Amino acid sequence: MAAQKEKKIIYMAKGDKLYYKALHLAEQEDYDYHEVLHLLNESIKSGNKKASYALATWYLNGFHIRKNYKKAFRLLQIAVEGGAEDGFILYKDALTDIAVCYELGNGVKKDKHKAYYYYFLAALNGDIQAKQELSRCLYYGIGIAKDEELSSLIDEFAL
Repeated sequence: MAAQKEKKIIYMAKGDKLYYKALHLAEQEDYDYHEVLHLLNESIKSGNKKASYALATWYLNGFHIRKNYKKAFRLLQIAVEGGAEDGFILYKDALTDIAVCYELGNGVKKDKHKAYYYYFLAALNGDIQAKQELSRCLYYGIGIAKDEELSSLIDEFAL
């Protein structure tokens, strides 16, 4: 059992190395984005959530690749699997992006209730944008019963 856990730690370290190598390459003036894409994909295969989130944002925004909301949504789901473990600081951002996907129907069937749920999770994890979106949902009754009073309370504490 201990050897299996040690192997996983080494495996995750490889994913981190690949991810940081991809970031370093992307900071270069004339970098090869195909190589960065390859490194991110290899890092994801090694279980790196940061790489999954980074590539999801590429697909969401069409950065160097064609927009693909379905791929972006799948990568966002991978990024949030298991919660905010291992200090995954972008966890709350990934939750907010999932909420937006559900609200707009980007890459997934539009579902206002799930959008509210993911805004709520992201807000609980400290995402300021998610707190503002949560307030908006409550104010207009998006995915939840309309509650202007609670919306106002959230607005007071959103920043």
